[in-house]
Amino acid sequence: MLKVVSLDLWDTIIEDDLNLEDKRGEIRIKKLYEYLSPLNISIKEVSDAYNKMSEWLFSTQKETQKSINVSQQIYFIFKQFGTIPNSLVLEDIKMSYESAIFEVPPKIVDNVNEFLEKLKRLNLKLCILSDAGRTPGWALKEILNRYNLLHYFNKIFFSDEIGFVKPNKNSFNKIIKEFNVKKEEVVHIGDSIEKDIIGAKEFGINYIHFSRKNSEKIEPSGRSFEEIYDILTKNFIVETSLF
Repeated sequence: MLKVVSLDLWDTIIEDDLNLEDKRGEIRIKKLYEYLSPLNISIKEVSDAYNKMSEWLFSTQKETQKSINVSQQIYFIFKQFGTIPNSLVLEDIKMSYESAIFEVPPKIVDNVNEFLEKLKRLNLKLCILSDAGRTPGWALKEILNRYNLLHYFNKIFFSDEIGFVKPNKNSFNKIIKEFNVKKEEVVHIGDSIEKDIIGAKEFGINYIHFSRKNSEKIEPSGRSFEEIYDILTKNFIVETSLF
C-alpha cells in the first residue's frame, strides 16, 4: 500500500525561468559589490565572479552529489579577489543573497493546490525532496508558506539541510528513515529524468515522471497533475478516507 508521496520542488510545485533568476542574481551581485568595491573591483568583475561561482556550484554538486551552501558560494566569490569576508560581512551578504527570492518570487505550477488537497484526502503522507542551489531551504519554505502550500507537507528535505543532492541515494533514503516506511510504500514525483526518475529508480522506490515540459519522458508519466493523480490511483493501492 502506498503511504508516502514525495515531490520535487522546482518545475514540479513551483516554476522559474532564467529571467527571474537573473534578476535575483542582480540583487546578489549588487550586495557583493557593496563590500568588494572598496578594493577597486568593478561591478562587472563581481558579476563575472558570480557567474563563475554558479558554474562551479552546479558542476561540483553534480560531480560530488553533495550540497554546497550559501556561505561556501560567497567564500568562492571573495577568494577570486584574494580576500575573504569576516563573519559580520558574511552574515550581511547571506541575508541579502538568500532573501533575493522574496523580491523576485517564482510562480506556482497550475492546479498544484487541488492536487495536494486530493492527495491528503487519500490519507497519504506528503514530503518535498529537492535540491537547493543559490536559494536555501529556509527561504524556499517561506515561499511555500506564502503560497499557502507549506501546511500540506509532513516533512521537507532540502539539499542544503541534509547535505546531499539528487540523485544521491542518501537523499532518497532520508524519506525511508524519517517516515519509517518500506521502499515500495513510497512514490517520488519530479520533472528531472536524471535527478528524480533515474535517482528514484536506482534507489528502488516508485516514481512518476512529471513530463509537462519535457520532450523526452519515462513511463509512468503525466503532463498535468490530473494525469499524475490518475496514475497514482490506478497504479497504487491507497487508503481512501470517508471524510
